[in-house]
Amino acid sequence: MLNSIKLKLVIWFVIVFSFFFAGIELFLYYKLEDLTVKLADEHVNSEIQTLANLMAIEEVQGKLESELQELGAAVTGVYAEKLSGHYYQIVSDDGHILVRSPSLALAEESLPVLNPSHEPDYRTIAGPNGEHVRMLSQTFDFSIGRLTFQAADSLDETYELMGSFRKIVLLAFPAVFIICGIGVFLITSWALKSLKSFTAKVGQITEENLSQRLEERGVAAELKPLAASFNTMLSRLEESFSRQKQFLSDASHELRTPTTIIKSFCDVTLSRERGAADYKESIKKIGDTVNRMCDIINRILVISRMDNKTIQFKPVKIDLMDLMKDVKKLIEPSAVNKGISIDLEGKGVVVKGDREGLTEVFTNIVENAIKYNRPNGTVSIDINEYMGSAIVKVEDTGMGIPEEEIEKIFDRFYRVDASRGLTVGSGLGLSIVRTIVEAHGGKVEVKSQVGKGSAFIVSMPKSL
Repeated sequence: MLNSIKLKLVIWFVIVFSFFFAGIELFLYYKLEDLTVKLADEHVNSEIQTLANLMAIEEVQGKLESELQELGAAVTGVYAEKLSGHYYQIVSDDGHILVRSPSLALAEESLPVLNPSHEPDYRTIAGPNGEHVRMLSQTFDFSIGRLTFQAADSLDETYELMGSFRKIVLLAFPAVFIICGIGVFLITSWALKSLKSFTAKVGQITEENLSQRLEERGVAAELKPLAASFNTMLSRLEESFSRQKQFLSDASHELRTPTTIIKSFCDVTLSRERGAADYKESIKKIGDTVNRMCDIINRILVISRMDNKTIQFKPVKIDLMDLMKDVKKLIEPSAVNKGISIDLEGKGVVVKGDREGLTEVFTNIVENAIKYNRPNGTVSIDINEYMGSAIVKVEDTGMGIPEEEIEKIFDRFYRVDASRGLTVGSGLGLSIVRTIVEAHGGKVEVKSQVGKGSAFIVSMPKSL
């Protein structure tokens, strides 16, 4: 369940949205708190400025000292109503309270005078009745001396408002969380419908209908690359299965021929009594046929191991001149029997590769050059280098290969001339050659003219 894309999308989206929602709520909470505090600041500042201005007028008229108490009561009607939560007082420079609001008188307390200054000093403190208040203190100079004006408003209503807001948010958050989760689940379910359809179509494709392809038109844009990649994979699988079936069919056909020959020899030999020489001849023919079967089976095993990547090449530095000399010694007896000469020229070029594998490559190529050569013909081997690559060219004076057949000769079980019976070979050698050369980072090219001969050119990276 935890591996569900839908569930992961829901969880991640809800988590992100929850953080976003919480961030918005915190932002609004602190903004609201800041706004209410600013409103309280403006209120107490307005009261102090009004009181200070009126006292300045009284000072000009010469009434300040004699009518200070009456002035305080007259200009602070709101405080005169003895409402709690609203306070003011005027303090002399020596700390004597000259005037204070009735609410302070009832509380029998005063506002603390902290660091008197001509600059407005806003503070949030504990009020006379234990509530939180927003207090402003500011000092003004008059003829009777320096006076500190203080006004304070209770913040209890503000805190109650903020508490209510906080409760609403806490109650709303789970509901929003659930609604968001359901919404995201429904949206992702709708969005993943095309993926479900895509999966259903993929599930319908089996070994029997690998030719079927996913429709890329009308598919969601996000799934188009997946559909294209899947179709490409299906094409490779179809080609691979087709090659495998063809390979099995060809292998069965190739092995059926020598099996039929062996059975025929056995039937003929056992049909009547024969002399020792006849039995010996039959056994020899059967042995030759069995050898050919073994060769075919060994080559099939090599190709199978190459296809399954189970062959482990052991790269070492190899001098191609030395390698080709060994190949020449190995094959020369069969060339002499046909009157064919092998000429080896060039220079020593070092490559890094698997000695056994490269021996197989060049043995196959030279054997073919002898097998398909004309009597008393020539096989020329030239070793050289060009632009960082080692080049081995094996050229014969044989029958040549038709141009339309050149690309096919590397196909498994393909033979240019199948009319020659057992002398033609298994049709697997050149397929093995190409696979080994490509595994070494090289390539094989063929140039041929019918009636004049063929040239096989193997190029591989030089060893540093």
